[in-house]
Amino acid sequence: MSIWSLPSEKVFRVFETCGTYQSFTAAANALGVTQSAVSQQIKMLEETLGITLFKRQGRQIVLTPSGKKLMDAQKRAFGEMREVILAERNKKESLDVSVEVFPGFSVRWLLPRLSLFFAAHPEVNLKILTLPGDGPEVAGDADLTILYTKQNSENWLTQDCLFPVASPDFVKMHHLVDCSDEELPEKFMSLPLLGDTFSGADDIWAEWLKGSGHGPTPHGICRYPQSNMSLLLAELGQGVAMGRTILVQDALKSGALVRLGTIEKPSPANYVIRKNEMRPMSKGSRIFSSWLAKALIDCADGTISQNCSFIR
Repeated sequence: MSIWSLPSEKVFRVFETCGTYQSFTAAANALGVTQSAVSQQIKMLEETLGITLFKRQGRQIVLTPSGKKLMDAQKRAFGEMREVILAERNKKESLDVSVEVFPGFSVRWLLPRLSLFFAAHPEVNLKILTLPGDGPEVAGDADLTILYTKQNSENWLTQDCLFPVASPDFVKMHHLVDCSDEELPEKFMSLPLLGDTFSGADDIWAEWLKGSGHGPTPHGICRYPQSNMSLLLAELGQGVAMGRTILVQDALKSGALVRLGTIEKPSPANYVIRKNEMRPMSKGSRIFSSWLAKALIDCADGTISQNCSFIR
């Protein structure tokens, strides 16, 4: 038989699925077609090849010795084809990558570390795009989007902890230096508090106060559309902000901010990286994603996920 008269790749996929599930019905469900369509495809394949591929045993099917040989050969052939395609694609793959990120994460963590990325990967053409505000569920047309969201995802990068922060001068001015964890929440009731306006931010002060064993969120919290704005105002001595581990770690190390007390609560949201499902994952995207995950693991004080499946 000439290779040109072989059935289509689609038919061989049906054959492989039937061999895997050992049931026409289960294979049909997996392929999203009818059981009769699967049965007809296998019958046509057997007639075309002149080989009996399956034994019917009631509702089950079992590969014949000839069918098993063909299945093994098919898996090897498709596996080799995939390897060749990936190898050739990698030669031509784009090293361009566009990344959408919220201003808070961009200004307070990512941008200060981009020199490390470019030193390690000078071949990558990176374009940073800014998403509006610090809201959770926005994604545009970039290759990758870094979100801060409550939505569950297997590709979460890190979970922050929440704790109050203020400038050293503010701490001294309001006699917060020696305040115990029990005294701080009461002190906060009479101090200017800074927060964010993105969806879910209303819970941040409430989450922390609940964890400290105190009552409802104080009224009169000044809220801003970006987390870097509230943290900058805290650095300028304008009030107490609710810090998130990733966003304040550099300011804590430099002394621009001081942590107040020891009470911390897990943030209700996680940092998540999402790929654009409308385009293939480029080499540049994989390089940046891998670097990002490792950089967070290397420097974060919070819990870091290693579940980001598509970056491996």
